[in-house]
Amino acid sequence: MNLTFAAAALCNWQPASSVLHQLAPCKELEVIALTSAATMEELEQQLTSTSGNAALLYAPLHMALEQAAKDSIEPSQAMALWQHNAALLARFCKKMRGKVLLFNLADVLAAPQLFKTLSAQHWPALPVNEQTLPAIKHNTPTLQRLMAEHLLAKHPELCSLEQQLTALAQPLATSSSAPLVITELNELMAEFEAGKHAHVNWKSAEQQLQQQQQRIAGLNHEKNAAQSALAEQKQESELLLEQLHKVQEALETNLQQNTTLEQQHKAAEQKITQLTKECTQLKASLAAAEKQASTLSKERDQARSSAKAASELKQENTLLLEQLFTVQEELEKHLSPALSAPLPAVAPKEPASNQPVVKSSSFKGKMKKRAEKKQQQRRAAELAASSLFNGDWYLKQYPDVAADKVFASNPALHYLKCGGFEGRNPSPGFNSQDYLDANPDVAAAGFNPLYHYLRFGQAEKRPLY
Repeated sequence: MNLTFAAAALCNWQPASSVLHQLAPCKELEVIALTSAATMEELEQQLTSTSGNAALLYAPLHMALEQAAKDSIEPSQAMALWQHNAALLARFCKKMRGKVLLFNLADVLAAPQLFKTLSAQHWPALPVNEQTLPAIKHNTPTLQRLMAEHLLAKHPELCSLEQQLTALAQPLATSSSAPLVITELNELMAEFEAGKHAHVNWKSAEQQLQQQQQRIAGLNHEKNAAQSALAEQKQESELLLEQLHKVQEALETNLQQNTTLEQQHKAAEQKITQLTKECTQLKASLAAAEKQASTLSKERDQARSSAKAASELKQENTLLLEQLFTVQEELEKHLSPALSAPLPAVAPKEPASNQPVVKSSSFKGKMKKRAEKKQQQRRAAELAASSLFNGDWYLKQYPDVAADKVFASNPALHYLKCGGFEGRNPSPGFNSQDYLDANPDVAAAGFNPLYHYLRFGQAEKRPLY
């Protein structure tokens, strides 16, 4: 047998679900909500087309008001909804008499066994469970009961509708709510007074909450101000730290340059000392040659009396002059490198007029270029030793560098001098242009991106992009 369960508006059928299961033990319980005329028309078509039957549940006014309070529906709206739905339900039951049975939810809860017996008598083919059911206790709150009595007394149409539904419903038990006694009214008044007291306490608590919120807002304002000050101090600290790193790098660079220059200066002083010794020896040789030439000149004067002696002396003088010129040329060759560096404390008394004079700035320029070259080689070695530089990958990625004989043997030097500023990458794990874009101060200072990141950026937790 096909039996359909339905419930009117504001009818909480859940407490009676165990009772309804007794009439349909073999299938899942499904209850249709008859909340509008459209749902009632659909149920009517269903029952007419399938020749089925239906058991309808409705809630009396006091239980409907109880459910409306749970659903946060105002009493006036709940009354209007119940009145409209009750009129539709009464009309529907009269129209479908014989196919539907109307039950008062309060009666079903108060007499579930009688509900099951009456249903089995009306629908003999219904597979009813034989289990005995006890009454289900349900007490509507005093406020809703009092409100229902007041509305029924004030609105005769409501009272008429409830009487119609009672007449149409199956008689199970006397389920009309008992009249309110003085104790229930006293309890209701006590609850009302407690509600008033709670409302006063709630107002006081709300004021305290507003004060707390104002205090919290003030504290949040102070917190935001403190955070702003802290952020400014942090930013100033970062700027100072950045300047400190720059100064530290400049000091390290100057210290390395000074160390290199001192070493080169010591080597130059040693070379100058050696050249000075050689120059002294050559001067002594020249003095001896001049003395020998003077002696030969005297001997030549003495030998002028004899033509044969004069001729031989002339030949000897010619040979001596050739030797003198040879010594002088050797002396000039040895003195030329020495004169390109700063002159020692002891200088010749009368330097030759045809001897070249080299300015000291030329030597300083060469030494500076040499120091810069060594510094670039040292930095290139640091880049090559880093895991972020891949020399083989760099040469494969940039064939023009591999084709260069100088840079092919030292790709890190090319990246240090040119590649980093041309947007070339040292390896797949580091993007030069992204680092310069993320750190414009590095680009403005002219730092190689990877060298700056290894020396400073990594410790400063600089962004890579």
